[in-house]
Amino acid sequence: MSIGDGPRTQAAEEVEDEHALVGAYALNAVDERERSEFEAHLAGCPLCSADVPAFREILARYAATTASAPPPDLVARAIAEAHGVRQERVRGGVLSRILRLRRR
Repeated sequence: MSIGDGPRTQAAEEVEDEHALVGAYALNAVDERERSEFEAHLAGCPLCSADVPAFREILARYAATTASAPPPDLVARAIAEAHGVRQERVRGGVLSRILRLRRR
């Protein structure tokens, strides 16, 4: 049995929930109650204190990127290549039994 296999405590769930807010907090996508609770957690959590600036840096880099148009023939090439790929045969198991029953 690993550590994570046992019953979860409310305290463990609350800590996990608070850690799960790091990304939303960095995006400024939390309501006032969540912000207040997370900031109280943030004051004592070195992990989240390091993660928030890291998330914000990644978000800033992402925001600075630009989209480029795909090559005009991309869809046609992808479809042409897909037609040349042979699908593998269904091997034994539940799926093959279902397919055999459907054929009857």
